[in-house]
Amino acid sequence: MSESSGLVALNTGCSWPSRCIVRVVATAIIVVLVASPETTNADSQQYSVVARLDARSARLTPGEVVVRVGNMRVQATTIQASPEIPRNIAIVIDAGPNQANVLSRAKELATALVNELSDANTVFSIVRAGISPKTLAATVDRSIAIEHIREIGGDSGKRLNVIINDAIGSAIRQVSASPGLRIVIFIGEGNDGGSRLRYEQLRSLAESNQVAFFAALVADHSLRGAKSILRFGWNLQELTNDTGGIFLENPKTANAVHRLEDTVGRLRVITFEMPSGLSGRQKISVSSKRGIRLKAQEAVVIP
Repeated sequence: MSESSGLVALNTGCSWPSRCIVRVVATAIIVVLVASPETTNADSQQYSVVARLDARSARLTPGEVVVRVGNMRVQATTIQASPEIPRNIAIVIDAGPNQANVLSRAKELATALVNELSDANTVFSIVRAGISPKTLAATVDRSIAIEHIREIGGDSGKRLNVIINDAIGSAIRQVSASPGLRIVIFIGEGNDGGSRLRYEQLRSLAESNQVAFFAALVADHSLRGAKSILRFGWNLQELTNDTGGIFLENPKTANAVHRLEDTVGRLRVITFEMPSGLSGRQKISVSSKRGIRLKAQEAVVIP
């Protein structure tokens, strides 16, 4: 998958700052059209949308879901969740010079997340962001993932050229190598200074691979300020909004673990059928027959 993949997913449609607060029965995370190896008949194909329910215990059946592509209403066929389908989770830890005083907190949060999310159907990838990014081998073994976290050391030197976007891009590619739910969780300050990937490319990469992105900013200073003055985490906050994830600012470890684990547990993959022959950029929406429209991105590009 190239960095500039042609697939485009749904736009949340929220404006700043209200885009961060969404109260709906279910919130669409990301819609990317991916043809299934099998088709139901000669005139239709299977595609999928990844969605987040507003309550972990909520039940949603295919008959309650409405998917519209352009002016066409299409039928949802299945709704799947973990552990029915595997989870591929990458945790990206900022180890740049800016994190010298808080790296231990970031590693504590990462370790707690692995302990909380670990099961036989979840694969972890640990990615080090910083001056010298590094992506470690994926593993289903919780103890190995935690050891990878413990081995991360902080960079020294000037607070310049901290590579964040490229590290997140590497994490997206890693989780996208396997089917199932794909999740990237960033922990750190998030102030990129040396990546080749621009934000638009990073967003396209996440959307093209059906990746839900989450960010928990951890820093020893305030993260607030005008965008023109303070850049900490702004792009990452936009990426969580664009892919339907959640964004946390300097959270307490216990609270962050609870919110991230709970949100990951709400993810569902909804499969639907669509007639063959439709191509190009199309508007798409996903809604519930319970009368509450899902917040979704605005368009897809069908190959």
